[in-house]
Amino acid sequence: MPENELPRYQPDMFATPEKECDVVMKGGITSGVVYPYAVLELARRYRFRSIGGTSAGAIAAAFAAAAEYSRTVRRDPDGFVRLQAHCDTIPTILGRLFQPERRFRPLMRYLLWAQAGGWPGKVLGLPMAFPLASLAGMVIGAGLLWALGGNYAGSVLGGFVGLAAAILIQVLWLVLHRLPQEGFGFCSGLTVTGADVPGLTEWLHASIQDIAFGSEAATAPPLTFGDLAGEDPEKPVINLKMVTTNLSMRRPHTLPTTNLLVAYDPTEWRELFPAAVMNWLKQIATPGGPFPELRAFPDPAQLPVIVATRMSLSFPVLFKAIPAYTNDRGTLDIVRRLSDETRPVMKAKIWFSDGGISSNFPIHLFDALLPSRPTFALSLDELPKSIAGSTKRVTIPQAAGEGIGVPVHRMEKMSGFLGNILSSAKDWQDQSLATMPGQRERIARVFLNEEEGGLNLTMPAERSAKLMSYGLEVGSLFANGALDFDEHRWRRTLVAYDRLEDAVLATERVWSDGKYEDWLTDYVGRIESYKDVTKAEREKLIARIAAFAALSQSFSPAIVNKRKKFPNPAGRLRIGPDI
Repeated sequence: MPENELPRYQPDMFATPEKECDVVMKGGITSGVVYPYAVLELARRYRFRSIGGTSAGAIAAAFAAAAEYSRTVRRDPDGFVRLQAHCDTIPTILGRLFQPERRFRPLMRYLLWAQAGGWPGKVLGLPMAFPLASLAGMVIGAGLLWALGGNYAGSVLGGFVGLAAAILIQVLWLVLHRLPQEGFGFCSGLTVTGADVPGLTEWLHASIQDIAFGSEAATAPPLTFGDLAGEDPEKPVINLKMVTTNLSMRRPHTLPTTNLLVAYDPTEWRELFPAAVMNWLKQIATPGGPFPELRAFPDPAQLPVIVATRMSLSFPVLFKAIPAYTNDRGTLDIVRRLSDETRPVMKAKIWFSDGGISSNFPIHLFDALLPSRPTFALSLDELPKSIAGSTKRVTIPQAAGEGIGVPVHRMEKMSGFLGNILSSAKDWQDQSLATMPGQRERIARVFLNEEEGGLNLTMPAERSAKLMSYGLEVGSLFANGALDFDEHRWRRTLVAYDRLEDAVLATERVWSDGKYEDWLTDYVGRIESYKDVTKAEREKLIARIAAFAALSQSFSPAIVNKRKKFPNPAGRLRIGPDI
């Protein structure tokens, strides 16, 4: 096959996958065009049991889940062929999927000019984007200087000052005044008047429906998480998860659950989701708890996949955030404790935005202490400038010591300093986990230069196709054994043993040597909370923790020089929130 040429798939290629796998995909805006062919190549060998992603990775996850639903539930492997057909249109329509609201079109037009045109675009683009404001500013500035007695040169200077002032006022008014009123984003995702292709959200919805339902798509209700999971949510047929960021509470949520009382205003959501989706939500709607004028956020089984996808891909400023409402129990609790004022309800508006803000590479989504099937993780990374001309872009660590390092990002300008502050705040957990033993060998890294993916909304079609070919390479490598699953499980076994040993020994020290058992045995008869735990259950609890602590005897004698022999860096087994 010639370089960058993409294959043509047939339904029978996906009919009988030999194995099962999970897959997780990182966020990356337009870099997500890497993913479709990775998914297609993996689907030839594997059935997808669990699929996760953030932002652009959530789009690919939705498509993969829809195709797997078609294959596994509807017995129609042609879903993957339909996935390819929809994704093959991306290079020719990519830039046109991002459709700003009318008032934001000049500013977005300028940003695209500035991105594509270098310094000429940055300097000349603003007057071209705001011609009326620029002309008015020049006339007023020049006229004012002329009226004040300025000569020709003074009037020219006044014109330029007026031009700059007018543009500055226009931009500040849009960004500081209009943007907050319009959901903090240029694009709703719906199709705007005069567009020759659908807006991104409408295109995604139509694609997901077609991939999942084929010829029945026109009459089928929106694909939901319940459709994917099947009758037993505890043993889902297809387990789809996506990350969104709750900006108002400064935390992530893993959809389809929020672990939060959430309600929405149909009037607001009508501006963000296709009519067919809103009609479905109207049919299943229930009152919004303490807010009867609102509608409750759908139960996980009833949540349309497109709603979760849109909540995950809301790249800040480019797309409007998703508004919703909750009872602000946190503030109510603080008010009660500090002022003794008691109120049952405090209605608060919350905003959901891009999942990549809080977890751009959620490789932890489907982790178990001991893996029963491989999880393939796809990461989009920055190509070092020192090898900018490299034609090799895909790596998958295989030897035990590979992939352990984290690249150093140079800071020579203030923009780099500020950018690294933001990246450190949002990426440090994902970055740290990705270098752990038992993690790094399952991560395929695709290295992209500054002109590839990211915010390059107007990438030429041939460049998008090239990125797709990188995904093809990733999928082919994984499908043909780049992840040695036996070796992976061995490394995960060592990591699990290491952490379990530390947990058992630490528990035994506190339980026995620290007299924790004596204290707990005495205290369970006079507890002040969680009294639904019966006396018999409390006794079982004590006995079971004691049995766990007694396992410390099974870890003696210790492995000699364990830290030198075992994988590094060492991790921690600890209790954390289930987001």
